[in-house]
Amino acid sequence: MYKQVHILIGCADARDLSQVQLDAVSFVTQDFKKKGIEIEYHVVRAAGSFVTPDVVMDIKRTFEQAQRNLTGPIPLEYFVHIQTHAHLTEDSNDEYISHVHDLYIVQGSPLNCGMLGASAVGVEIEKMIVEEKPELKLDGKSVVIDNDTKIKLLLKEHYAYDGYLAGDWIFSIDLLRTHPRHQRTLLEKAIDNDSELKVLDIKITCGIMDYSIHSLIRVDDGDPEVPFWDTVQKYVRDHSLNERTKREVLIHQSQKQKPLAGLLCMSDPRQSSRGLAAEFYLKSKGMDSADYLPNTVFNMTGSSFDIPYTPFGPYVIAGFYYAVKHLQLTDQMVMGYDEQQTARIMMKIKNDPIMNMIVKKFKVKLIPINQVDVDDK
Repeated sequence: MYKQVHILIGCADARDLSQVQLDAVSFVTQDFKKKGIEIEYHVVRAAGSFVTPDVVMDIKRTFEQAQRNLTGPIPLEYFVHIQTHAHLTEDSNDEYISHVHDLYIVQGSPLNCGMLGASAVGVEIEKMIVEEKPELKLDGKSVVIDNDTKIKLLLKEHYAYDGYLAGDWIFSIDLLRTHPRHQRTLLEKAIDNDSELKVLDIKITCGIMDYSIHSLIRVDDGDPEVPFWDTVQKYVRDHSLNERTKREVLIHQSQKQKPLAGLLCMSDPRQSSRGLAAEFYLKSKGMDSADYLPNTVFNMTGSSFDIPYTPFGPYVIAGFYYAVKHLQLTDQMVMGYDEQQTARIMMKIKNDPIMNMIVKKFKVKLIPINQVDVDDK
């Protein structure tokens, strides 16, 4: 018996999860368990799937916790899967293992990642801060944030970033086809510079989820081979095409993003289930919740979301702003495993200057729920 820990770095996009994908992970996990391989699966979701320092820290915390939870001398293997999403043209090579030079993006498609315009979102956030003129304690004194220079000071003092916000701290995806490979390179470099991560022999895959065919395309030559991940993706491909009863579910994934609510929760699905949260929200609105539907919840996750005195990362903030302002998701569920963990996530939102500002400006309704209570119901 040995154990594998898998982390998916995925986008917050509401269309990025379907019942078929949930079934695939569940089915393949059970199948691998019969072979003596225990699977632990986590999902880190931030807008654009950017591998920023907070995402690297999420990865590190997750792998550390997996080691702490060991009850015996069981071998551990570590995997990270970086996944972005796009709408590929019909003449693209959509085989499971393809190459960026054989993939072509449908320009302007609503199925492409919204973080192609992340710098513009950053400009909007800058404008909001200057207009709101928050008064914050910076460098030991009260400062009214009303210009770009003071925003730089805010970033330095609260977010440990020395630079501008728009186009710098928050910047757009350059080329969607090559984005997952670039994020893989950033993660590899971060691992090489971290003595604790470097010794773990972490294997990294990267790919593009094409919403028009509901399938992942690896753009890393299929190297390394990861039987669990490859089997999950084969299940999704096979069942997306062959199970007619599930086709109606998959149609939702290929529509323009129009979720009903936002969700901030932990990256471990055992602590915060996106499906349960969606079911809770649908029931609260008197809607049918028989199966989890994609395009229902705009979800962002992190292993540090319950650490209240640390800031959120740039693409969590950008994604939250985008969801509230552009997708009109003023209903935002906040979900921890229990009431105490949910309270810590709520406190983190209040303590983060920019997140708190977004909540107040757009009159966001934060809906605290927890896995224990929702699961009981």
